[in-house]
Amino acid sequence: MFLEILLKILSIFLLVAIGIFAYRMRAVPHDALKTLNAFVLNVAVPCMILQSMQRDETNSQMSGDVIWSFVYYVGVTAIIAGLAFLLVRPIKSISEEDKGLYKFQLTFTNSGFMAYPLITVIFGKYSLFLAIIMNIGFTLLAYSLGVTQLIHKKGERIFSMKLFVRMLTVPFISSIIGLIIFLSDFHFPSFIDESLSLMAATLSPVAMFVVGVNLAHSKLKDLFTVQNLTLCALSLIAVPALTLGVGMLLPVSNMVVITGVFLMAMPSPALTTILSHRYGLNSKLAAEGVASTTFLSLGTLALWAFFLTRFFI
Repeated sequence: MFLEILLKILSIFLLVAIGIFAYRMRAVPHDALKTLNAFVLNVAVPCMILQSMQRDETNSQMSGDVIWSFVYYVGVTAIIAGLAFLLVRPIKSISEEDKGLYKFQLTFTNSGFMAYPLITVIFGKYSLFLAIIMNIGFTLLAYSLGVTQLIHKKGERIFSMKLFVRMLTVPFISSIIGLIIFLSDFHFPSFIDESLSLMAATLSPVAMFVVGVNLAHSKLKDLFTVQNLTLCALSLIAVPALTLGVGMLLPVSNMVVITGVFLMAMPSPALTTILSHRYGLNSKLAAEGVASTTFLSLGTLALWAFFLTRFFI
């Protein structure tokens, strides 16, 4: 099991390494990031959302686990977002602009690309099904609550028209359409679904490639600053531990708890870097946070997998 987890994470690092190598060898132009980010946000992400929000026959009947999976994930995410706000806000050594990045990285994880193959190997197909349900919550919250975390400035009203207009991105609108698709049990014709699936498959490799291009400007010591190491400790240990505590207080099955905890034990999402470009934030800092949490998750994910399988299965 440990070897399988290690190989999956190493495959992700290889994508980042390809991005670094390609940029330093000038295989991609210096202005490629703008185009790549536009492709990810405006094409790949919407296709992924619309394709994944379709319900198949297996989950057409909303069982207790399905409902609780969604409620559990959304509730825990809201709690973590509130704690991230309280933790990051008073830190004077972090600029107001960068505080949004840290709050986002504490709240959201790489719950799709990394989590799905690992969950399938460790916990089985039913856990993967629950992870997909939880990821609907991720999709809805990342482009609403998450974007608010990134762009909200001190002294600015949260419920303001200016903030709402900045949130009206293609992924946000796609999330609303995707929710309607999910609730209505709508299905695209097979040829459209296949096209959406093929386009969605480009999301994760391109997003991690973008992380690599951003990291081409960084030095290794920049990945493991005190702030990044603190982020890693909170994201990879404290957040999943809190998720476990909340799950044990709720009337949910062990499989729901296991899936939720493992999703929250994932490293920071590559989406952080993509959105930092979209809103003109510190994309270098975002990439460093993604890289450092992903690197250290080599060990922490294996420990969480052992703990959860030992005591909850």
